[in-house]
Amino acid sequence: MKKKICFLWGLLVVVVSCGNKKTQDLYSLQPANTYLTFSIDNDTRLPRYCLWTFEEKGKEYLCFPNIGREILFYSIEDEKMVKKVVYQTEGDHGVGMIDGFFPVDFNHIYIASSSLPVIYATDSTGQIKSKVEYYETTDKQPLVPALINTITYSPMFFLGDSLYLPQTINSRLGDHFISESPLGVVINLSNKQITATPLKFALEINDLRELPYSTTAGKVSTCFDGERFIYSDEMQDSIVCMSRNFKTMTKFLAKSKYMKHPKSEVLSSDATIDEIIKRKCELPTYGNLIYDKYRQVYYRFVFPEVNVDDEKNFMDIYHNGRKQFSIIILDKKMNIVGETLFPEYCFNPYLFFVSEDGLYISISHFKRPDFNENTLRFQKIELLPLSN
Repeated sequence: MKKKICFLWGLLVVVVSCGNKKTQDLYSLQPANTYLTFSIDNDTRLPRYCLWTFEEKGKEYLCFPNIGREILFYSIEDEKMVKKVVYQTEGDHGVGMIDGFFPVDFNHIYIASSSLPVIYATDSTGQIKSKVEYYETTDKQPLVPALINTITYSPMFFLGDSLYLPQTINSRLGDHFISESPLGVVINLSNKQITATPLKFALEINDLRELPYSTTAGKVSTCFDGERFIYSDEMQDSIVCMSRNFKTMTKFLAKSKYMKHPKSEVLSSDATIDEIIKRKCELPTYGNLIYDKYRQVYYRFVFPEVNVDDEKNFMDIYHNGRKQFSIIILDKKMNIVGETLFPEYCFNPYLFFVSEDGLYISISHFKRPDFNENTLRFQKIELLPLSN
């Protein structure tokens, strides 16, 4: 009989666990009649996951990578492209194929190598200014390339002189690589100290060889609110808050009312890619967790259980944000203050950003009757109080 392996959150110096004090329907998220439309040229494909915004000189910009070789920048106010930066991908001056990146401003664009534990510091000329290597921690633990918002919202963060990078499951850690894989790594850019965070991945499987056939791969979304890190595991009803120095942990129940519990399956070894992706689209899981600093609330995306038997291209459905989702609203004390269920096949919950005037979610979904592959469109979603 196979031995069941269950990997739990890592132990910390100080651990504090508590449940939510309240769950009240005080707010809802409602689509407004406000849209943003960005033209996409014939040489550009619509982004699937990695999309960022930043501010410079009082203006907001949106950016995303294109076919691994360039990054496009748009003015949000003008809804126009202002810059297309082409990078070398090979050779001594190459950054590799661009998958994950993070912009601070036009002079500080950080590109994460998808094959090496290296972050390239670049600017809008496409030139490498410097690089940060993190092959292993100071205590010799091997590390893997950062996971910078592929399908999971896990950006890098700057904490004074330190850089926080998300990690993925690390196969370099031997037989217990899942239970020993840290969720992130902190690099002190001044003294070059590299420290793995104490929180580890949580993944339940029967055999490591079954991992490629599992509907979950341990995706964890991370956000930082200026004081603490908040982690949302796709298979956990609770979220975990970590202090900035990673010495204390608080766990809060952030359960959706639209699912009993998240589910995963391990399909047989002869399952096709289509069969695996179909089940990924159908089974209930949690999605990204983001912080709205303007309204001081958190949004936790939820994917309820659905049926997609009548569909043909499951990969397109998966890449466009599945069939249906809801968003849990949490206040600063991690009380649930509302949850809104959105209509099927209308939004892409993988593409979003928070602006001063609201949350924006992409409506460039291939199932919509108004879908246009030459535009990237967003609709504003307003946080509104519910009337008593």
